[in-house]
Amino acid sequence: MKHAVLVAGGTGGHINAALAVGEALMSEGWDIQYLTGKRPLDYKLFKGQNVRHLDSKPLRTNNPIQLFKNVMMNLMSFFIILVSYLKNRPKFIVGAGGYVCGPTLLAGHLLFIPVFIIEQNAVMGLTNRILGWISTRIFVHFTKTRGLSNTLAKKVRVVGNPTRKAIQPVSAKKFDGELKVLVFGGSLGATQINKVIFDVLKHPSVNSMAIHHQLGGDQKAPEIQTIVKYQPMNYIDNMQQEYEWADVIISRSGASTVSELAIIKKPVLIFPYPQATDNHQVYNAQIFKEEADFTVEILDPKLSHEECVKRTQEFLVKASREELKYSKTPSPGNHTCDEILREIKTNVGLA
Repeated sequence: MKHAVLVAGGTGGHINAALAVGEALMSEGWDIQYLTGKRPLDYKLFKGQNVRHLDSKPLRTNNPIQLFKNVMMNLMSFFIILVSYLKNRPKFIVGAGGYVCGPTLLAGHLLFIPVFIIEQNAVMGLTNRILGWISTRIFVHFTKTRGLSNTLAKKVRVVGNPTRKAIQPVSAKKFDGELKVLVFGGSLGATQINKVIFDVLKHPSVNSMAIHHQLGGDQKAPEIQTIVKYQPMNYIDNMQQEYEWADVIISRSGASTVSELAIIKKPVLIFPYPQATDNHQVYNAQIFKEEADFTVEILDPKLSHEECVKRTQEFLVKASREELKYSKTPSPGNHTCDEILREIKTNVGLA
């Protein structure tokens, strides 16, 4: 059986991209191994998969002692995986993001195994900027990807972001008078968005409204007296069902979220994560808005809580009055995995 390795860790965007490519490969009969780190999402999202967890650490730190420790941990992971590749040599390795990609893709490159990287965000991460030099191809989500040098441009293929087959285009539905609002802040939730929604519930700007709210992690909703139909959830298991139910969406702008919203094509209010590395969620949102043929409103991460509540209320009022723009063009779905695999197979001689 043909064997390939997929590497990702740390965020839902990275991990979901790897899972999407793995899903496509397994449907073709490939044997897949995932390599990841030991952060909470690495365990949660890879649960049930053929996965190996490694002690990988970031190189971004101003503490020289911590940097030395992190380098040593990455070297240990490098040698562990080097031995693993020698025992069970993969046809290729794909890195979908996260610092775990550093030692694992470098080990493959030194054994002359073709390596490929996926950059989902509008700003190329530090690890991918380094790995770009040893990668056969660099698959990017956005045409405008910051941090990508001109020297590496010949390796770049703009393919979008890999999305799992569970996320499919939804049919347009007629507004029935009750505004249905889907709120989520990524795999671990978003405290900023949660607090805004709690205040919206206290003083709703729309009387006939239902809110499905993914709180994330262990966060709990306070006891709030409200006229709104409110359903809090720690985690959404069937995202497709929620997308079909909703009239409008409130969310972050991580790579996997933005790629799913591009398929769903419903009006969205975006709260970019203010602490995102290299401010990439702001750039994700801006480019997404430029390319969308439906309403995309973006809140400045520096806005006060009170202003965020006010802007959210205004967005919901416009939605209830049917003043937001809906797409008139059906989504073709996401074919990124097909394009990535076609390119990989051509480069490793399997086409």
